[in-house]
Amino acid sequence: MQMKTYLYVHALSSLGSRMDLIACSALIFTFDHSAFWLMAFFVARQAGGILFSLAAGVLADRVDRRRAMIASDIGAGLAVLSIVFFPNPYVVVAAAFFKGMLYSLFHISFQSSLPQMFERDELVRINGLTVRLESVVGIVGFALGGFLTSHVGYSLVIACDAASFLVSAAALTRMRWERAEPAIAKVNASEGAGFRETLLYLAKQPILLVISLLALFESLSTSAHNYGLPFLAEQLASADAALHGLMWSMMSLGGMAGSFVAGRLRVKKEEGMFGAFLLLALVVMLAFAGTTRVSVLALLAVAGLFAGAAQVYESTLLQQADNHIRGRVMGVQSLLSRIGFFIGFVAAPPLAAWTGLFGMVALAQLLFLLGLLGLGSFYLRKR
Repeated sequence: MQMKTYLYVHALSSLGSRMDLIACSALIFTFDHSAFWLMAFFVARQAGGILFSLAAGVLADRVDRRRAMIASDIGAGLAVLSIVFFPNPYVVVAAAFFKGMLYSLFHISFQSSLPQMFERDELVRINGLTVRLESVVGIVGFALGGFLTSHVGYSLVIACDAASFLVSAAALTRMRWERAEPAIAKVNASEGAGFRETLLYLAKQPILLVISLLALFESLSTSAHNYGLPFLAEQLASADAALHGLMWSMMSLGGMAGSFVAGRLRVKKEEGMFGAFLLLALVVMLAFAGTTRVSVLALLAVAGLFAGAAQVYESTLLQQADNHIRGRVMGVQSLLSRIGFFIGFVAAPPLAAWTGLFGMVALAQLLFLLGLLGLGSFYLRKR
């Protein structure tokens, strides 16, 4: 199987996950104390990632990354399938926890492998293609997930997600991409000074350090609107799962456009990333201030555009790390991202109750903006 072909197979797995998010959200809303279980669902995903991120980074540097991805896909597929057979809140939350763990291993291994699967001068284009594929499946997946959940129920949707993981694992068994590395890289990887070595490496690479720290603020921002979107949809149209799906689809449509823009703008990747993130935070606040479906959906599409562009720049910059330590660098970034999501999803319900839905989202975006300004100033002094 050709390397680029797998990007499409990976997109199929992402399609199932988008549909699964809508289906699980709808299932959770049928439980008593649904607000609590929705929070627990999102928190469990992040808790699994927090506990496993650093270990996933180490594994991605020390074992065959392809095999790690296969194991992750099979485990995630089985975890998701358990919800179909045992549709109760405890199983949903437990499956989210295991899926969060395995997603960390898969994502870090996949992102660390792209510079081996493709030439380095192709990474902006490949990351752009990855974002576009993710955006397309987001447009289809969230809308289709909302439609199918409303018309045929959650079981079929969740089963499709489980099947998509198994298809991805089967495709990976037919691929090879590990390339020989210089001897010094192999020695470093085998000795593995671990977390301390990673911190020392990041200290000498200001942009990688900034991206890692920025992940904490970025995930606080993202967790706020991830948690808030179902409630925003409920405010605009009560009991309409399709509107929730359409909101995600509009963000995905914007992300697809943003991936094209990122590949064509003649700006430095660092400047493009900071600028896109800044505009993203501002537009998300405006979206949650909207009072009509049309205005909210339009603003979410614009937010998606900036998110897509930022993702292309951020991924490409992270992939510049040396191969022997790339997994651990991404593990640190993933850990901080997961911590941010965990804090965000735990804090979102009481903040929303205290300040209202818009107040909760606005506070998270303001923290993101402060992080951008502080880390941006640090990078300008160190570069």
